[in-house]
Amino acid sequence: MLPFKSNITIFILEFLCSVILQAIYTVSEYGVERAFLVGLGLVPVLLVFFLSYKISNEGVVVRCLAVAGIASQYYMSSISRTQGMLVFMFLATATTIALFLNQRYLTEYFGTTLLVLILIGVFRPEEIIGFFDMSQYVTYITMYAFAGVALIFISYSVASYKREMDEQYEVAREALEAKSNFLANMSHEIRTPMNAIYGMAEILEGRESTTANKEYIAVIKRSSENLLSIINEILDFSKVDSGKMEILEEPYEFNEMLQDVISIIEFRMRDKNLRLLLNIDPNIPSKLVGDETRVRQILINLLNNAVKFTNQGSVTLDMKWRDESSVYNMPVGRMTIYVRDTGIGIAEENLGKLFTAFGQIDTKKNRNVEGTGLGLAISKSLADAMGGNISVESALGRGSVFTVVLPQRIEDARPSNFHVTSLDSAYQRGRFIPDFIAPKAKILIVDDNKVNLQVAQELMRLFGINASTAESGQEAIDRVSKQLISYDVIFMDHMMPYLDGVEATKQIRSMKSDYARSVPIVALTANAIKGVEQQFMAVGMNDYLPKPIKVEQLSAILKKWIPPQKVFPAGTSMEDVEKREANVRWNDLTREQKLSRLDGIDTTAGINNCAGNVDAYFELLKTYASSNLINLLQGFYDKEDITNYTVIAHSIKGASQSVGASDVADKAYALERAGKRGDIAFIWDNHDDLVEEYGEILNMLKKYLFRSHI
Repeated sequence: MLPFKSNITIFILEFLCSVILQAIYTVSEYGVERAFLVGLGLVPVLLVFFLSYKISNEGVVVRCLAVAGIASQYYMSSISRTQGMLVFMFLATATTIALFLNQRYLTEYFGTTLLVLILIGVFRPEEIIGFFDMSQYVTYITMYAFAGVALIFISYSVASYKREMDEQYEVAREALEAKSNFLANMSHEIRTPMNAIYGMAEILEGRESTTANKEYIAVIKRSSENLLSIINEILDFSKVDSGKMEILEEPYEFNEMLQDVISIIEFRMRDKNLRLLLNIDPNIPSKLVGDETRVRQILINLLNNAVKFTNQGSVTLDMKWRDESSVYNMPVGRMTIYVRDTGIGIAEENLGKLFTAFGQIDTKKNRNVEGTGLGLAISKSLADAMGGNISVESALGRGSVFTVVLPQRIEDARPSNFHVTSLDSAYQRGRFIPDFIAPKAKILIVDDNKVNLQVAQELMRLFGINASTAESGQEAIDRVSKQLISYDVIFMDHMMPYLDGVEATKQIRSMKSDYARSVPIVALTANAIKGVEQQFMAVGMNDYLPKPIKVEQLSAILKKWIPPQKVFPAGTSMEDVEKREANVRWNDLTREQKLSRLDGIDTTAGINNCAGNVDAYFELLKTYASSNLINLLQGFYDKEDITNYTVIAHSIKGASQSVGASDVADKAYALERAGKRGDIAFIWDNHDDLVEEYGEILNMLKKYLFRSHI
């Protein structure tokens, strides 16, 4: 069951030993000259060995080796006059051919060698008698035949066993593949509705509501987070169990990582009368090299456990650092983490069960504690994978102390001097308050699920963003290829029918335009399998946002990828936003930036009306803006000339439809119909609305198209 090349190497080594023994015997009996001739018997076998690297057909190689071996051994025995010993030489070679586990090769070999041995006994008996009499020779040939049958049978049995093992391995591999696919699909199927539940709860949380309703919303969010935590633990354990858990070491900011952990734990402690005590070594380097995600995961698992099993008192996080650079002659050290609690503690006889999968202690007593029992098992696997270790000390009723030691490399040795930042700066009474707005940002959300689109749009509105949507990967590709709008960020769902987000991103990145190759694309995915983000980065995506979308994570992504000139401090009025934009010269803007400023106009529809010619569209806009239709309409309205009023309303409708001012077109069409049926009351009630909106569009176009100094 060794690799084919290994079997050939063993064959050559065995044959070389045979040649050496023959040569030694020949030197002692006939001298060096004849021994040299014996050594030439190795040449045919070596030629076949070298040819095996050029010949792909394994059967041809084995047969050539067998024939070369038989011929060489007969040649050498003739030179050294040891034909009587051929039966033993052939048997030794047969054992190496048996390594290939092919009964046909062995049968052919034994058939050929038996024939050679019989012919020697019949036609060259004098060469046999020098070693033993013919009766012995016949006995040896008979034993050789039985040995051949035995080897063939053994080879057949081993080959059958190997085939059976290969089949079982393939079944197991397919089962593991099916399990992995099932977990990925279940992750997506569960997290997709969870995205809607969590997202809608987060949106409701940001609105004014009664105290009772706010409590209900908080319960929904907390329950959603607990369910997601359970899902993630099961998925992570599956990766540990299948040996696919990867450790990806990259530089990370220690303070940022720890602040994230503390923010999560503080939020989860709000419902308990507990204190979180911190004792963080100020000498921990500010920038380390390690798997930040896994370090954070271990910290969250241990602190979560401490919070779950502690009803009063405190949870303490103590972190120490020991620099070992001088010991290993490289910038490294050991980070030691202590998580202490004043909780229920663990009996000594149960300590050994802590780090086993699904091993919750005293499930009857702790049945009200949520979780899978996988957190500590996963944490131990992660610590081991990073070259560290985890241990526990505990006494029933006195709390517990978990200790984790993790080696980390040093990227920036300056002290971190960690100081915790209070959550109150980001939350007000449990509600996240964005610290910026980006009302002029152009965002595209791509998702085949309408509920997900609604959730994402509502979350974007928290930042003053009116996001566009696309319900398929193909629609996103079409929008980017036409370049009608220059999106600042595209949020691309991962799993969509027909054309998923990965393939859609590949097609966008393959376009020839600089915009398509550079527009930031953020993966939106309900696939919680760790490592999937590397798949997204490999196809050209820039970032990764898991579902359910958490507004804190969305905030970080938006701030990271939206152009800085479009980001304004929270509370900035639209008037101030417009003033800042007014300071930008129109002629300095790109074509896409110009189109993005035309509020109230569907520029995509307008360009389509010009057969995709953007230059022609700008000329059409100039014509539209310079028309005198609004004055004519007002004049006929003042004169109560309904006939001509209807004609002008019809002209405004057509012109507005052409440029993409659909709201103006709809209002003009309604007034046109009212004029045709003589409904003066309707015209009186709605004329001012049309004039106001139409006038705003015209003033905006004149501002941008005829005043290039702005």
